[in-house]
Amino acid sequence: MARIDQLLKAEILEKQMAGNDPQKQLLTLIRDFATEKSQGERRILNKKKRIEELRSELEVANAELEGAKRHKESTEQELKGYEVELSMNEASVQTIKARIALNQDELSKVGSQLEALKV
Repeated sequence: MARIDQLLKAEILEKQMAGNDPQKQLLTLIRDFATEKSQGERRILNKKKRIEELRSELEVANAELEGAKRHKESTEQELKGYEVELSMNEASVQTIKARIALNQDELSKVGSQLEALKV
């Protein structure tokens, strides 16, 4: 708006100094004002269009983010399941090792008893 005011003042001053017909001066001022106004309106429309494009891009990005969050959450749950399974397997391995140790002890005792009977 300040630019339009400056143009109008400059135009008026120029026309006054040149001594042109006041009606022509007024028509020139009106034409210049209309041109500036039209350009401003086009700029506003372009900005509004860009805002809508950015909103659309934001919606897509938010949807992708939500999808990624859900995927992360399900992956974390799956990982927890694997961790529980691993813990159970480790406990089973410890139980089996303990059984093996008991069986080896028993085997050793039976072997000793067998040797004692052979003598």
